Amino acid sequence: MQLMDPTPVCAVTGASGYVGSRIADCLRQNARVISLTRNPRGDKDIPWSLSSQHEIATQLRHHQVSVLIHAAWDFTAVTPGEIHRINVEGSKRLLASAQEAGIRRTVFISTISAFPRARSLYGKSKLEVESAVAALNVANMNGIILRPGLVYGSSPGGVFGSIRRQIRASARGSRFIPLIGNGAAPQYLIPEETLADLVADAAFGRFDHLAGQPITLANPHPWPFRDLVRGIARAEGRGVTFIPVPWRLLHAGLRIGERLGRKLPFRSDSVISFVYQDPAPDFSQLQALGIAIPSWSG
Repeated sequence: MQLMDPTPVCAVTGASGYVGSRIADCLRQNARVISLTRNPRGDKDIPWSLSSQHEIATQLRHHQVSVLIHAAWDFTAVTPGEIHRINVEGSKRLLASAQEAGIRRTVFISTISAFPRARSLYGKSKLEVESAVAALNVANMNGIILRPGLVYGSSPGGVFGSIRRQIRASARGSRFIPLIGNGAAPQYLIPEETLADLVADAAFGRFDHLAGQPITLANPHPWPFRDLVRGIARAEGRGVTFIPVPWRLLHAGLRIGERLGRKLPFRSDSVISFVYQDPAPDFSQLQALGIAIPSWSG
């Protein structure tokens, strides 16, 4: 972690989530952290959510926040209208509050699924927020855009955690896992501690010269999906049996479950992200910065 600002005050959205909590813990080593949260626990938290309509610039100024890390995302929103209203518009309101409060640096946690020809709702909506973050540079604010790959760790959340939970759900023997295509779809990974350190570096000014330019954070060596699942199963002492499933059938089944309000291990939009990935993620910024992302041991 490279510290360039003296004891900054960092406001973090999504600090109660998997990635956000790791980021907040890392930041606390060298900064004062203010959580923007739906359920504040004390004076150090600011009441906020992506659905909030009230402005928070006054509270940000009161806490003397100098850096905003935006890691929150509402995954309960599944329709295009909901995703745009909650996640995109909510993020833009947050950025407007940060600008009004005079915050000089914003770090947006985007995704490797965001790229110009993205077809998933997740990728497209993240891309729209990226544009809003990049526009902050016109207002003399550094808007840093980070695109993490698949995050993993000892107690993972997100997609990696969902895969592990599916494997663990089998008491013994082999767990059936749906497989789209031949299972060769590439997965780019990053350890949670490495991501947290790099977000802290961004918060403390290391990437200011790249403001407005997306930085992809993942090991450039891809893992085929089938090998990733086998590796997770091996670490759990379990076996897996792949069941080939046409992606459109899987997507339709998940969409029906979402409309019925069912709690599902994966979102239907994740299938679109899986099928229509960025064919050539740009890792040139990592190379230029001399950053080496550790590889997953499998």
